[in-house]
Amino acid sequence: MLFSLCLLGLTPGCMSEASFGTPKISHFANGAGAAISLQFDDSMTTQLANATPLLKAHGIRATFFVITDSWQYKQHQQEWEVDVLKAGHDLGNHTSHHTGAKNIDELTKEIEGCSDHLAKVYGPMPRLTSFAIPGGVPWGFTADQLNPILKKNHLVLTQNRNFFEDGKTDPITFVQKAIDNHWASNVSMHGVGGEWLSTSVTTLTKLLDFLAQHRAAVWVAPEIQIYKYSQERDAAGTPILTRKGNGFTLVVNCDSARLAFSDEPIVVLYDQALTVEVAVPAAWRSIRVVQGSHLWTSPVFHRNGEHVALCPVLPNAGQATIVPGP
Repeated sequence: MLFSLCLLGLTPGCMSEASFGTPKISHFANGAGAAISLQFDDSMTTQLANATPLLKAHGIRATFFVITDSWQYKQHQQEWEVDVLKAGHDLGNHTSHHTGAKNIDELTKEIEGCSDHLAKVYGPMPRLTSFAIPGGVPWGFTADQLNPILKKNHLVLTQNRNFFEDGKTDPITFVQKAIDNHWASNVSMHGVGGEWLSTSVTTLTKLLDFLAQHRAAVWVAPEIQIYKYSQERDAAGTPILTRKGNGFTLVVNCDSARLAFSDEPIVVLYDQALTVEVAVPAAWRSIRVVQGSHLWTSPVFHRNGEHVALCPVLPNAGQATIVPGP
C-alpha cells in the first residue's frame, strides 16, 4: 500500500512526476528571509565615481535619492538618467533643491518639482517612487500637509533610515539585525570616498562583500521594490496552483483595499513579482515561468528534504505557467 501511495505522490517525502507541493509566498523575493536597501543621498559625484562601479562588480542595485536642480545632478545628468538606470538602480525623490520649506507652497514646489522631473525620466505612466526628506534644512509642515502631496505624486516616504559614522559603526550590523529578525531594513550613505558625510571605499566594499556572501539569506534591492513586495505579500491571498500538462499554473491576487494608492490599477503601480515557493519532482533541475510577455528561468533548490522551485509571479496579472527547464 505504501508503494501505491508513493506512486501517486500522496505520502510525505514521496513526490511523483505529476505531484507538486502546496504553494506559499516567500517572505521576501528569491526565498530570502530578510531584505536590505542601500540608499545614497544628494546625487553626489563620488557616488557615480566610486559607488556605482562597486555595486556593478557585486551585482547589487541601490536607490539614489537625487536633488534634480542641484549642480551635482545637472552636471552629470546623462549618467544619472541613463547609466544609473541602465544598471538597474532606482532614482528617488530628494526634492528639487534640498533647501527645505517654510510653508506648504514651498513644500509642494520642492517635492513636485523633483517628481515632475523624474516623471520625464521614467515616462508618463504612474509609478511608485521613494521619497526621502532632506536633513539639515528647515521644514515647516505637518503630516496632514505632507501626506496629500505624497499621495498625489505616488511617493512613498522612506523611514527609519540607518546612517552610520564611518570608522565607528559597522554598517554590517544593520544587515545582520535584519537577517536575525527576518525584516526589511536599509543602510544609508552620502559621499563615498569623498564629499560630505563620507563613507570610505573600504567600508562600502566590505559591506558589499558581506551582502554578496549572504545572497540566499538577504534580498538586496532598491527601496521601492522592497516596499512593493511587502505590500503585495501582505495583501495577497493563497496562491492557486492548477496542474497543466507536465507543469502547472499559478495565480496570485491581492486585495486592492489593503494596498496603498488603491485608487490606481494594481497592475500599474504594483509590478513587483512575488516569489511563490512550490515543491516539485526530484527530476526537475530548473523551471521556466511564462506570464504574459514575461519570461523567467530559475534553478530548483534542494531544501529540507524537498526540491523547491522559486516561481516569480506578478499579482493580479493572470496565470503564470511553470514547466521544467532544460
